[in-house]
Amino acid sequence: MRVGIIGCGGMGYHHARMATNCGLRVAACGDTVRSKAEALAQEYSAEPVSDSLALVRRNDVDIVAVCTPTPNHAPYVVAAAEAGKHIFCEKPFGRTVEQCREAIAAARKAKVKLFVAHVLRYFQEFEAIKAQIDAGKVGKVGFVKSYRGGVYPRGEANWFRDYAQSGGVTLDCIIHDFDWLRYVFGDAERVFCQALQRSEPDVLDYSLVTFRMKSGVIAHVIGTWAHPSGFRVKVEVCGDGGMLQFDSADAPISSMMREQAGGTPGMIIPSSPVPVSPYQLEWQDFVGWLEGKHPPRVKPEDGLKAVRMALGALESAKTGRPVKL
Repeated sequence: MRVGIIGCGGMGYHHARMATNCGLRVAACGDTVRSKAEALAQEYSAEPVSDSLALVRRNDVDIVAVCTPTPNHAPYVVAAAEAGKHIFCEKPFGRTVEQCREAIAAARKAKVKLFVAHVLRYFQEFEAIKAQIDAGKVGKVGFVKSYRGGVYPRGEANWFRDYAQSGGVTLDCIIHDFDWLRYVFGDAERVFCQALQRSEPDVLDYSLVTFRMKSGVIAHVIGTWAHPSGFRVKVEVCGDGGMLQFDSADAPISSMMREQAGGTPGMIIPSSPVPVSPYQLEWQDFVGWLEGKHPPRVKPEDGLKAVRMALGALESAKTGRPVKL
């Protein structure tokens, strides 16, 4: 099968490599910045395209990988579905719940397969934690605490700093943890959040989010884009029979910097120090689904619900009140 990459920044490069590792061929690379499309296309002997809407209609593209900034995810997903292409979409699924619903409806109508890349479900450390929980190793879980973040990402034209586009650390970064909480403990009931989204004098973002899950589990999630450098992930799971802990500072998660300029990374892509990247594992899951071997670990509805959790947190931060989900 042949892949068309839309968005040729850090994530576009990363997913082109993962798709190739899974035996797929990158056929076309689309970006509004022609030079970026050409640079990625050259690495894979692919066709550079300036009009990504034209890319989804190409006969030599079977799968469209949407790796653009968040607000553009849904429009490209809809266009790809209408063109009859299967779709791999980076997280967050959309900037609004309505965008997510529109994308899901378009994929259903076209009868194409839509995969949302919530990669934390494929991280070996987090899968090991889930396995211990499922096996009852810590008894009945009552409390979960997680921490994720580091330096403020830059991105193309500093788009992360436009909170209307990115949603900041709450929507773009710790949505990983929101999805993982649902994956392990089921749906959330309500959320309370306090957040800092500051553009001056220094660009900083910090978010403290507390969920009450319908199962009764209390989850406390910290997200930060306020550190001078680096990236760190921590998680604690407390049950009546024991506690599980993970800290990337002890079992390192490497930070791979993209689009560095002036010492500030365009983004940070954490990956486990293991033989097979979690990002490749999610592509393998997607390809297996396309080949009819098994259902995917992540469904489009999971992507929608993670966005709903993040937007509920942002609403709570704005109003100062808990939000029912």
